[in-house]
Amino acid sequence: MQLHLERDSGVPLHRQIELEIRSRIDAGDLRVGDRLPASRRLARALGVNRATVTAAFEALAAAGLVEATVGRGTEVIRSAARTGSEPAPVRPTASAPPDWAALLSGALDARGSQAERVATRGVPVPGGFDFTALVPDEALFPTDRLRRCLDEVLRRDGSQLLQYGPPAGHASFRELLAQRMRRAGMQVDADDVIIVNGAQQGLDLFCRALLDAGDVVAVESPTYANLLPVLRLHRAEIHPLPMTPSGLDCDRLESLLEARPVKFLYTMPHFQNPTGITSTLPHRKRLLEIAARHRLTILEDGYEEDLRWDGGEMLPLRALDDSGRVCYLGTFSKGLVPGFRIGWLVAHRDLLVHIAHLKRTTDYHTPLVLQAALEEFCRRGDYDAHLRRLRRTYRTRMAAATAAFEKHLPPDVRWRVPQGGYCLWVELPARIPVDELLSRLARDGVHVTPGRHFFANEPEFGCFRMSISRTNEEQIEAGIGILGRHLRDLAREPERGESRLAAPYV
Repeated sequence: MQLHLERDSGVPLHRQIELEIRSRIDAGDLRVGDRLPASRRLARALGVNRATVTAAFEALAAAGLVEATVGRGTEVIRSAARTGSEPAPVRPTASAPPDWAALLSGALDARGSQAERVATRGVPVPGGFDFTALVPDEALFPTDRLRRCLDEVLRRDGSQLLQYGPPAGHASFRELLAQRMRRAGMQVDADDVIIVNGAQQGLDLFCRALLDAGDVVAVESPTYANLLPVLRLHRAEIHPLPMTPSGLDCDRLESLLEARPVKFLYTMPHFQNPTGITSTLPHRKRLLEIAARHRLTILEDGYEEDLRWDGGEMLPLRALDDSGRVCYLGTFSKGLVPGFRIGWLVAHRDLLVHIAHLKRTTDYHTPLVLQAALEEFCRRGDYDAHLRRLRRTYRTRMAAATAAFEKHLPPDVRWRVPQGGYCLWVELPARIPVDELLSRLARDGVHVTPGRHFFANEPEFGCFRMSISRTNEEQIEAGIGILGRHLRDLAREPERGESRLAAPYV
């Protein structure tokens, strides 16, 4: 068999041999039943290694064109381009793909559209004015200092830090966190702390440990948007409690507790997301008194507690609690970098034993090397220095937002500036259609987060959250100016009716 090989073509020789023989089978020069030359003889004739010819024959056999039989050699068993007289190769019977929508958990499917909306939030919006993402400004990341801390712990303890670790977390890091929380008034030691992959995992593990299907969970309304799909996935019954300027409505909470057993209450006492409310000290004391009388467990989310920039201080609920019923979630995602995914959960060690077991079955542990790097970062004083810089930055940006709101927003629009963190809450008068407003804003490059994401049920009137975490003072002024213009335009349109304030949420 004469085959033409181009040794400088870049195509492997075994592939050239395979294609040459394929073409001859296809052209009818080699018919069903014809034998190919022995691999040794063909290799000698072509001046190639026998393994090269063997590889070509194996590729042809894998394609179903030839078959090797002991004592008979390799023969053609079908044509590459089948004629009508030749039987088609047997192929698996085609079947429809699985109906994934029918297979989904009912808890997931019921809120699929919301899950999709939530999953896309926090992604930076290209161009325009991004007031959506409740994430730190990457321009403020202390990248070089973190790199030096990573280098140092890898140099010093790399072999241990790159191994599997305990699910509760790196012991010395847990002790450091306990020390920092004691500075905030909490009675905490290292055994009361478990390290988690961000506060979101801590929330999920807490729910997995405590919830059975149908359990009632009380939440603030509005509340943290990513809490709601987690509770639905655990098939909890969500009971919203309206917010007041002092915090969640304690009267409504007490009425609920008198009527039904509640597995736990989720609350953000500091700079509540999305309203920005910080509950007052009398409110916190009353909440704890109600919880003690009704034996209610509280999960306190301190997600932005390190970002108080107004100079005041307020003890966490956990610091005011002497019963151990307040569990606490903390995170480095808002005050440092979200990409490390380092958070922590504080609870009684009897509960943490079970949560640590769940953590092990989920992902074993949070990376030790990142925990050690953050411990080094904190011990050097870099974290506190970084927080001071963030507080100055966000104090300035919030002042710009306050001035822009006062300048541009109509008087019948309600808005709230928090005492820390970086989210603002806006409530619209009843005559302003929120979807139309958000559509017009988006066309002008201004992006905010619709308020409906933060409610267990559809809100009765328009509201939205704005985050100034990734916008500078000039962008804040320009973006809020556009917001004010569209609000006034919509208010002047005759079909909107007479101006009246809606009953506020908070």
